[in-house]
Amino acid sequence: MNAQLPPKEEIREQAVEGRPITQAEASNLASAESEATGFGPIKGGSAATAQSMHDKQQNFVAKAGEVARKPADQVTKEDAAQVQSAESRVLGGRPPKGSTSADVQSIADENAKKQA
Repeated sequence: MNAQLPPKEEIREQAVEGRPITQAEASNLASAESEATGFGPIKGGSAATAQSMHDKQQNFVAKAGEVARKPADQVTKEDAAQVQSAESRVLGGRPPKGSTSADVQSIADENAKKQA
């Protein structure tokens, strides 16, 4: 492929490391890939990977933000599961200790103990 297009593994790694992939970056990659191929972005190629990772990041930010706006004593295990699911999609696996979803899970566990 064209030297200006990063490999999709590099794009995934960037997302896992926490660097946001912007819509502009995804669009620029799609344009470059279209120019290189002469017919459009390749399914599963760099542009598609960038768009997918951007969407996953945005979903995680939205879900985590939604939960963060709740009063801490109203965070539920369902909230924690939703944040973990979104974070897992970005990371490509289970989030580690100290992650956002781990923190939300800890708050939800404390709330469940108080209600028991």
